[in-house]
Amino acid sequence: MTALPAQPHLDHLRREARDLLRAARAGDTTATTRILAVSDRLTLAAAQLAIARDYGFASWAKLKTEVQARVDDMAKLADEFCEASIRDWTGRAERMLAARPELAGYNLATAVVLGDVEKVRNAIAAEPELATRPDPRGWTALHAVCASRWHQLDPARADGLLAVARLLLDAGADPISHPDAAGRSQWTPLRCAVAGVPNPAITQLLLDHGAVPEDSDLYLAGFADDHQCLRMLLDRSADVRAIARMALAAPISANDADGVRLLLEAGADPGQYHDDNGQPCPAISTAVQSDCAAEIVELLLAHGADPALPGPDGRSPLALATGMGRMDLAALLRQHGATDDASDADVFLSACLSADRASAERLLASQRDLLNQLTSEQQAAAMIRAAETGNTEAIRIMLDAGFPVGVRGGEQRSTALHAAAFAGSADITRLLIDRGADVGARDGEWDDTPLGWSVVGSGFSPADNPSADWPATIGVLINAGASLDGITLSPDDPKPPSPAVADLLRLHGVRES
Repeated sequence: MTALPAQPHLDHLRREARDLLRAARAGDTTATTRILAVSDRLTLAAAQLAIARDYGFASWAKLKTEVQARVDDMAKLADEFCEASIRDWTGRAERMLAARPELAGYNLATAVVLGDVEKVRNAIAAEPELATRPDPRGWTALHAVCASRWHQLDPARADGLLAVARLLLDAGADPISHPDAAGRSQWTPLRCAVAGVPNPAITQLLLDHGAVPEDSDLYLAGFADDHQCLRMLLDRSADVRAIARMALAAPISANDADGVRLLLEAGADPGQYHDDNGQPCPAISTAVQSDCAAEIVELLLAHGADPALPGPDGRSPLALATGMGRMDLAALLRQHGATDDASDADVFLSACLSADRASAERLLASQRDLLNQLTSEQQAAAMIRAAETGNTEAIRIMLDAGFPVGVRGGEQRSTALHAAAFAGSADITRLLIDRGADVGARDGEWDDTPLGWSVVGSGFSPADNPSADWPATIGVLINAGASLDGITLSPDDPKPPSPAVADLLRLHGVRES
């Protein structure tokens, strides 16, 4: 019995049947014997049945069904491979190609994302409109090659990707940004090149072909640590001050002083700051809320940001900084003329977060209703902040003062136990559980438990907690009865745990999916 190829073609099998019949009718005894073994007549249907039996199928129809299933499966796999080559950051595309090398030559789309310039050139020569034809999303081959991550997954493919991009541009692909009918900016080749895993070589090529940077391009490029693409965009932006609105949100959210400095020195106006949802927002308030380094706040102030403009909740940056225990920022704001309008409740929170029990208790003793002045959101924010930074004494002070152990806050509507678990704060996790925290509590965004948060946190390894220990934290949670239901291990997991935590989960019976 002959094995069916991994990527069979029905046309090839039909030709094989016709060739077999032709040989039999020409007197080839081997061909005749093969057909007569399944039929008493030399017909095309009999030859097809003989071919099907050779491949281990009971009928030609069943062979056709299997071939179509494999074709459909390969087409689906190729689509998933292209998607992973653009959007996945776990290396799934690399694993897929290693497991199914035939993906490389499957179609034009796989050739584009892999930088196979010869295959792309041949396809465009045969069908020139392929260079500009959009898919249902409006993406063209140029978008795909600009967004491909293969220059990072396999640096040897970087030159090929650049050559494919150049080939497509020479064939008429459009590098220029165009708004849709409603005037909204869409994903452009340039945006694809600077987002995710930026490709400086292709970014430069697009700029040389007339691509015009926009605010969203500056924003996406601002997340890269090396700022290489951001510098290219700033060099080619005629008037950064006129376009930069959301751009500053990227380095501010990443606590990236160098990125903030680059944008400000290029002309970005912090007075025109928009958040990453594109909404106008006070730059200083946002930087304080994001827990930025004092250097960033100082840069914004030096370039004209208002030190007193309140945030969406109506609180001043100085009051917010005080309530977060960021007295360095509060002092900086005062130096720049901000009025000290921090309330007694803000000062109390600062004492708690500074682990200054004496001051916190003194304030409580002098104002019996101090806790009532704090919203549940403020209480949750303080608890979560302490949990994220491994500040065990601060948590203890707040719990002793009467903060609810399960108070929820933030966009995820999570608890301090979620935050402690994510940050690998084993001591705080134990303290919160001892004080009655629910190990099965689920957050309001991901519907996940503290154990799930700890598994994810181990992979991200946030640096806010200097004594992070995720295996110990997970051990505390499991010993306290946390369920492992829903916890899985997979190489394709977009939020994989650390190797140490993965090993620990295996010891507790979690299997690979």
